[in-house]
Amino acid sequence: MEYTELDAYPLSGGRLTTWTPEVAAPAWRDDPRGLSWDHGQHLRGGETGSWIGSVLRLPVRYDNDTVRRGLRAWLMRHEALRTTVLPAGDGWARRTADADDIDVVPVEHGELPAEEVRRQIEQCFATVAPGRWPHLRVATVDPGDGGGLVLAFGADHSVMDAYSQLLWFGEIALALERVAAGDAEEDCLDDTIASYVDHSATDRATGDAVGPDHAVVERWRTLFDEHGGFPAYPDTDLARGAGPARQHSTSTWVATASEADRLGEVCRAAGAGTQTGALALFSLAVRRLLGAERLSYVLPLHTRHDPGHASSVGWYVGCAPLTVDLAGTTGLTGALARVESAVRAAKPCARIPLPRVADLLGTDDHPHLVVSFVDTRYVPGSRHWPEWEARALRSPAHADDEVYLWLVRSHLGLSVSTRFPATDAAAAAMARLLDALREGVLDAIEPAEPAEPAEPAGVGGVAAEAVYA
Repeated sequence: MEYTELDAYPLSGGRLTTWTPEVAAPAWRDDPRGLSWDHGQHLRGGETGSWIGSVLRLPVRYDNDTVRRGLRAWLMRHEALRTTVLPAGDGWARRTADADDIDVVPVEHGELPAEEVRRQIEQCFATVAPGRWPHLRVATVDPGDGGGLVLAFGADHSVMDAYSQLLWFGEIALALERVAAGDAEEDCLDDTIASYVDHSATDRATGDAVGPDHAVVERWRTLFDEHGGFPAYPDTDLARGAGPARQHSTSTWVATASEADRLGEVCRAAGAGTQTGALALFSLAVRRLLGAERLSYVLPLHTRHDPGHASSVGWYVGCAPLTVDLAGTTGLTGALARVESAVRAAKPCARIPLPRVADLLGTDDHPHLVVSFVDTRYVPGSRHWPEWEARALRSPAHADDEVYLWLVRSHLGLSVSTRFPATDAAAAAMARLLDALREGVLDAIEPAEPAEPAEPAGVGGVAAEAVYA
């Protein structure tokens, strides 16, 4: 599994159809449930055409009605995909439609060459916006040669997070299979899936109850005081560009499946999990390159604490201020213990919405260095992703002071997707960092490592729990 931009996906030419969710005007109802704090901030600063999505190639023949009904079944399944907002006074009011009231409408674009297919899909997805319905668009490409049907979607962040992108692969494949076999769209509903809209209301209430003296606010304040705001990558070549240009984007494999398995064994022997191991390797790589013993960054963590939200589409992401101090450690074992301790201490911060914290601290600064980890091996359907050519997508981003890394453990190994300032110096610095990560993996899976004094690993829930961005 890789997390890349659409222009890195091998699209073929063929019959392009774009699909737009539709709700008749009388079907919308006023919805008093509050917007999440992240959604509110996104409405103030989110860009039209900034989207996240997914793409896959299924070994099925194209049938217009089957695709329409399969997409409708998926939209019916998740309330987040049937809700929108309208301006109301100095804020926003939510409106929501019932499952039965949503449909999806196709527009045929005819037979097109590959590059025109790509351009048209990019234009279609670029129409999504935080404050305008619909918040999601879909495209299908029928190559007409038996090569498999391509399906892709692009969604606004207000209704989608990275884990939701991954859930889509298995859900859309199953929905298409079921409606093709004669099931009605309603048969694909699952009343055990909780609503992200309910989660949003809880998130709003949680943030509203937090005051300036809350322990989480104090923790963020300490980080801001130390770094003068959100921390940045310690190499200035990578930390800042010449202006808010389209950022560079890369996707790199730093471990094969067998190497990642061996790395997991090494981590477990030290009482740590895959998440801890990946973050420890990142810290060690930075120290290897820059000599930095202490590193701080923003760590996204999922907020799917209720089992009912485990399979729900929505934006279930909190942020934690992570600081890892490697002083006095010499290898992976010590780094694992330090990272484990740091994540355990920072984890409660993700339950308090970061926009609320920023509001209380009076800052309009934004994260500059974000490192995320996700273990995709346990997502339903993930064994099929290689044969489906499944890939999570993001739109191009424009910034001159943001460095994002997504560490992804999949059945194929460990990959690192990045975006960073668009300069030659930044590209060279990122290449060095990825090389150092690769070297760290190889060092870690060598049969012997010098022993260090053990530190408590704390193998509670943190090490085994995936984080999502």
